[in-house]
Amino acid sequence: MIFSLDAMISFVIVLACTLLFVFALNNYAQRAEQGLKDFELEEKALLTADSFVKNFDENNTIRGACVYDAEKKRVRTNELSRENITKAKGIEFGNIFVKSITFTTNGTPETIALSSKKSSECISAKRFVLIDREKAIILIQTCREG
Repeated sequence: MIFSLDAMISFVIVLACTLLFVFALNNYAQRAEQGLKDFELEEKALLTADSFVKNFDENNTIRGACVYDAEKKRVRTNELSRENITKAKGIEFGNIFVKSITFTTNGTPETIALSSKKSSECISAKRFVLIDREKAIILIQTCREG
């Protein structure tokens, strides 16, 4: 009887330790998965903002809204035009999308909504630029659906 009780207590202790290990492993996996999702959202926001202020794309200026210098045959990075900014259209990367562009010149913010989708998980990437030769701050808000 004592041997059976001792074996049962040992088995319960081993089972409890195994259960705690599985719960800890599950918690770690969930945090790692959420960290990966957050990283993906940050990556898309930063890459979109960098492309916006360093490239020129006449089809969709969200991919690049810089001023094109025809004389030098190159793009002037970090120098945007208000006309190019207002031409921007929405863009999606799977379940991640660009929601809006906000730019502030002379203390006056202007927002261009690119998507009407609802999302509670958003991040903004901020860049300092010249808009029509004036110093400005531009924020590109990127969100995840759901």
